[in-house]
Amino acid sequence: MDAAGLIKRFCRKGDQPAFNRFYRAQADRLWRFLCARGASPEHAYDLLSESFERFVKNICKNPAAPVAFLYRIAVNLHIDNHRREQARPADSNTEETEACSDPAQPADEREWVRRLVKKLPPDEQNLLLMRYWIGLTHREIAASTGLPEGTVRRQAAASLKKLRQNWPENE
Repeated sequence: MDAAGLIKRFCRKGDQPAFNRFYRAQADRLWRFLCARGASPEHAYDLLSESFERFVKNICKNPAAPVAFLYRIAVNLHIDNHRREQARPADSNTEETEACSDPAQPADEREWVRRLVKKLPPDEQNLLLMRYWIGLTHREIAASTGLPEGTVRRQAAASLKKLRQNWPENE
């Protein structure tokens, strides 16, 4: 059953196992997305739990696109928290950032990719993170962003082209 079907069952019948399946399918992907956006592992868990708390309180009002709604909540929470953090002195603890990284990729390469992605506009960063780090489909990203699926495909291709232009040549 797809995410929308699970949430509809949860909202209409109070089906807790349906919600649990939705949570298990989305929690790890959302946590990785928040880490890729720059949240520390602990902060990403806090944002994850607050996102699901707000999601549960509001999803039954309109359960049509639950994944998009969940990601919208998480992004907004992350932006709000980031704005609050800017008022405080920065804590540059790289160990926290590494804990969220993909262990299969060498640390220096991860940092290089992270710097390249940071040079892109925020919308393109989110698109690439959703598509290639989290593994969402173009359709899921389209539902999350409110853009047509074809636009998502074109923007993903254009963003990748920008990254490739700055990629070091293989030696």
